[in-house]
Amino acid sequence: MEAQKVEVLYKDIRLADGSPNEEFLAALRNRLKEMEEKGQTAMLVPVCDGGDCKDVDAALELTAAYKHCARRVKDCQSVVGFEIPAVFAGMERSAELQENFKSELLEKHPHYVFSLPC
Repeated sequence: MEAQKVEVLYKDIRLADGSPNEEFLAALRNRLKEMEEKGQTAMLVPVCDGGDCKDVDAALELTAAYKHCARRVKDCQSVVGFEIPAVFAGMERSAELQENFKSELLEKHPHYVFSLPC
């Protein structure tokens, strides 16, 4: 069975002050746990507005936000991995940002697989 794509909007996981939106992340965890109970798997898909990710520093902040997201859902067996943020494709140092995203998440989640956006 192929993993279902579950979009995770950057604007939903970060509050206006830049801190994590723990309420949203708890709800996401619950959704993923329900999928787990049904034997379903999920590929998490980071979604962000290009305006949220204009430069390398913003891309690193985006990576940190999704790394926190991964920590909050670490006990969800339904999660098989993440799609690389599509916004990285058009950025300067694209390949480096993609590799950094993978390596940051793999630190605590060595079983995750990663895919490029379609």
